[in-house]
Amino acid sequence: MPEPKIDVAPYYNGGLSWKQFLASAKANADQMRDYYGAFEFDEDVISFFNGRTPLQVLAIAEEWCPDVAQNVAVLARICDEIPGMELSVVRRKDAPDLMNEYATEGRERIPVVAFFDMTFRELGRWSGRCRSADQWIFGEVLKGTRDITTLSDAASASFASEYDKRFREKYVWETISEWQHLLEDEDY
Repeated sequence: MPEPKIDVAPYYNGGLSWKQFLASAKANADQMRDYYGAFEFDEDVISFFNGRTPLQVLAIAEEWCPDVAQNVAVLARICDEIPGMELSVVRRKDAPDLMNEYATEGRERIPVVAFFDMTFRELGRWSGRCRSADQWIFGEVLKGTRDITTLSDAASASFASEYDKRFREKYVWETISEWQHLLEDEDY
């Protein structure tokens, strides 16, 4: 894992707790609360993350983003259940240098989730949504385009409903699996 070119510690240390981020949210607060409480994690998930603590987890986010509402809420819940796994949320708009560091193929994509040990050695980074969700969205819904704003209002509402269903049934578990995969081979 390449080390970040900037010092992430000040961003992490100056970030918001999940509760602060949620309290300050002007959009999607109800959805974030819903996703935070929607899932029960089995012993394998809890045991996996417990075995990798202490972990410092940095999320770059904005509350208006549906992927943030889902994924960061789930991440916050995992962090709240695992002693020694601490989450700090940094708003993208407040940290352009940090966002630039975590751009994916030159694109700013949120949420960004980065895992660090206690010395801020980066252990893994992830952004956006799980791979199978991207495949479905870009392959089937948007048919190769990358602009969700091209959907009509009716198509957009239908997409949002179907994506929520898929997230709750499948994508949440694939996302957690992708986070675990990032941390599997690290030397703890």
